[in-house]
Amino acid sequence: MKKTRVLFVIPPLRGDLRAGIRNVKIPLGAAYLAAYLEKNGFFVRIIDALAHYDQVKKIGKNMYHVGLDYPEIEKRMRDIKPDVVGINCGYTAYEQDAFEIANLAKKVNPNCLVVFGGAHSSAKPSSVFKNPNVDLIAYGEGEFTFNEVVSKYENKEPLTEIEGTIIRGKEGPIKNKPREFIKNLDELPFPARHLLPMERYINHPDSSLWAMRGRSTDIITSRGCPQHCSFCSIFTVWGRVWRSRSPKNVVDEIEHVVKTYNVTQFRIQDDNLAVSGKRIKEICEEIIKRKLDIKWYTPNGIAIWTLNEEILSLMKKAGYYLAIFGIESGNEETLKYIDKPINLKYAKKIIATCHKLGIWTCSTFLIGFPHETKKHIRDTIEFAKTSGLDFAQFYVAQPYAGTPLYERFEKEGLLDDGIKESSSLGASQYRTHYFTGDQLQEIQRQAYAEFMQHKIRSLTSPRFIMNTILPKNKSIEEVRYSAKIVKNLVSQKVSSVFIKDEEDLA
Repeated sequence: MKKTRVLFVIPPLRGDLRAGIRNVKIPLGAAYLAAYLEKNGFFVRIIDALAHYDQVKKIGKNMYHVGLDYPEIEKRMRDIKPDVVGINCGYTAYEQDAFEIANLAKKVNPNCLVVFGGAHSSAKPSSVFKNPNVDLIAYGEGEFTFNEVVSKYENKEPLTEIEGTIIRGKEGPIKNKPREFIKNLDELPFPARHLLPMERYINHPDSSLWAMRGRSTDIITSRGCPQHCSFCSIFTVWGRVWRSRSPKNVVDEIEHVVKTYNVTQFRIQDDNLAVSGKRIKEICEEIIKRKLDIKWYTPNGIAIWTLNEEILSLMKKAGYYLAIFGIESGNEETLKYIDKPINLKYAKKIIATCHKLGIWTCSTFLIGFPHETKKHIRDTIEFAKTSGLDFAQFYVAQPYAGTPLYERFEKEGLLDDGIKESSSLGASQYRTHYFTGDQLQEIQRQAYAEFMQHKIRSLTSPRFIMNTILPKNKSIEEVRYSAKIVKNLVSQKVSSVFIKDEEDLA
């Protein structure tokens, strides 16, 4: 019997470059699916159109197409001759790009099976099925689901009652029973990095912005997050259950990547790495035991309430150098509104501990929730300035489909024309009860400017230099990193904001 040929496609993106659509990550989700299918004997390939981030074409005002063009994707599809095409559609704004790939797949092989996945596909199946070329949606954890879909397709069995899928019905989408989460993640093979153009990710210009070392890559050590933050859509894929790989399995993969790709820097992309203090300590102890000379940080954030000096000290010894937190707001009312379990006093304590240990600190902050007034946002900006953080990233909240925040925007009449494809965390077009999208973008720019002005003034303080700067500069490598990261931040943020008087938001 001819083995089924499976192709996963990461579509190119169209949008505003300020949304960061060129900041490409390794598509670990597709790579995990591909590895599991290969383990079960299927032919698998991946086309990551976004890996070609250097191909940028302007298609309208503030609108660009990033990645492989469609004729090239079609050519590659014809060479691969897929029977099943899996397409990622993680966000509503990227639906049209995913549809273009579905159309190409059917053009190349009218009999192929087109399967959509991702948070948007799970949250808005009726919107996805408006494209007749989409045959099936896989939701939740994908390895076992996709393997069953491909196996049944190959054996010409019905695809109507597979757990973890959504099918077309006469009166709308029919959601089949969810598939149980994989209990032992160690059973999964490592992601199929050999099917990806790894050098393009390792050498991506943005990969070096926060990196202490040159050759860097991504890894995931756990899945899910038990928290209920109202703005986060990750639960639509992983639920609210946190599951982890064993420390040995994690460090086995790190060691494999180090030896195979000569990588010395890792971005751990977990949604909540430190749920278990015991586990994070064991991971660090394993890295130290194997004498792996690596540096790593957590770009998706690390839950600040899970940390203490003992854990952070061990993380530092294992190569951790940059803590990115998701504090999100400096206003207590907003923290309750978004269901974020942050104690702001404890957050400042942990930030001070990081400085003591020589760990850089950064936090993301969100503004533009429906209820927020100038006072709410002013509190957030002031907290960022006085918290001791080395860096702060200010974003405008987005109502992602399937989230409680989306429901609030919809219920309170703030969606107007629905989801806005060109809106993003960095260039929002949504209004709130108190601000327009343009006003929120202006406040966002002002927040960056105020924060940077405050940090620059701090450099004249001997106490700041003694407690914050010196602990992070105990080696030549750290001194070089300090110079680079400050230069990058200043050139990227200060040059792009409008410096305004602080009284604007008083």
